[in-house]
Amino acid sequence: MKIIFDTDGTLTDFNEWIQKYAIPYFEKNYGYTVVYPDELEIEDMLDLKKRLMAEKGLTAEEAEKEMKMILDKFWISIRFIKFSLFSRFREGVSKLVNKFIKQGHEIQVHTSRAKTTENNIIGEIARKFTIWQYRMNGIYLPEENYYFYENDSEKIKGIIKQNPQIVFEDKPEIINSLNENKIKTICVSGKHNFEIKDTKLTAKIETFEENDVIEKMDKLLEKRLDFYTREIESKNFYNIIRLSIPSIMQIFQPIVLNENNLIHTYDEPVIYAPNHRSTLDPLVVNAYIDENIHWAALKRFFDGEDSIFNNSKNKILCKITSECFKKLSYFPIERISDNPNANNFNSLKEMNNFLKINGKVGIFAEGTTRRSDGQDFGNFDPSFLTLAKNTGAIVQPITILWIKDENLKHKLIINFGKPFKIECKNINEAFRHFLEVQKELLEESKKLSTELKKVLK
Repeated sequence: MKIIFDTDGTLTDFNEWIQKYAIPYFEKNYGYTVVYPDELEIEDMLDLKKRLMAEKGLTAEEAEKEMKMILDKFWISIRFIKFSLFSRFREGVSKLVNKFIKQGHEIQVHTSRAKTTENNIIGEIARKFTIWQYRMNGIYLPEENYYFYENDSEKIKGIIKQNPQIVFEDKPEIINSLNENKIKTICVSGKHNFEIKDTKLTAKIETFEENDVIEKMDKLLEKRLDFYTREIESKNFYNIIRLSIPSIMQIFQPIVLNENNLIHTYDEPVIYAPNHRSTLDPLVVNAYIDENIHWAALKRFFDGEDSIFNNSKNKILCKITSECFKKLSYFPIERISDNPNANNFNSLKEMNNFLKINGKVGIFAEGTTRRSDGQDFGNFDPSFLTLAKNTGAIVQPITILWIKDENLKHKLIINFGKPFKIECKNINEAFRHFLEVQKELLEESKKLSTELKKVLK
């Protein structure tokens, strides 16, 4: 999950710092007093531009330049060092952010400190000081995770481009703009944002107390925060076992047809829907696709009663299968034929939740590798299409044909159909389309298999 943090006013108590250091400075040196105490920025609190226009008879453009000079004089001093390096983050911030980092979430910092965008020594110092500020508060992020903007308008564009799941922010105009783009925000309460209320897209917090923040985030994410964490944990485990992919590909050497149809997306949910010929199907298909796919599998594999290794009942292989399936967040499924009281509601609910966070799910809709002699397919269960329609998931049809010829080094043919969405189609129409695609793909694979066997003869 991608989480973006603002700094000033969000992680730091900017209101408090301004009251302590900025207001006394401007009163002492310029005689300026606060006009709008509920504003956040110094220039807005002092109504500085309007004041300069009235007192000095300046035009709006001239007042803008004069105001910049006055603010630069304040900031380009020891005060910026005190502010950027030694102002502490709010209580609980470092603990919470480091927890997200440890869990594997992608953390980014987006800030519109104007000086940080200058291409000179001041800009370089401002950028370094911002990064060091985080480090001095115990938060260590790669430098490429910091994004600097000249103003809030550019910042809003930058955040929208990143398409995060959650943004921690304090400015109402930024929060409102993000919400208009369906980006969810955590608003850190301050006197300048009292008008921001809890909505489906925004939750307000008073402190960074961990349980409260997690509860608010989970509510915004529709109770799916745990699934984001599981997605990361399973992906980390997948990245370990994916080291075996070259060996798997060398052993099975699959022939792949219509590779251009294979969907490649990171910001949409996908349901991979192959036919089912062997317990090795998910192993080989997953190795070729090389994605962290959450497969639906029979409950007996999770219970350590069977293994994916050609159904070997070897206890060690059964244990390996069980542990891998659990760590990869696969879904245990029971067939009615195996258990008349089978209830797969929880697994279906989990599939739905993973798809809602743009996860990848694999479903063998035939439900079994068994079929009568001469029968190309078993009975497909169309319920996966209902799941696809409810979640807006892309359906990726796949057919698998195992080649039964010892003289061929290629053990199977994987054929990818053109992906599709259900959208306005009804389920029956989508199901007929899916079956037609499966049939066409299998016929193509069978034809190639026959030709290969003829060549060997």
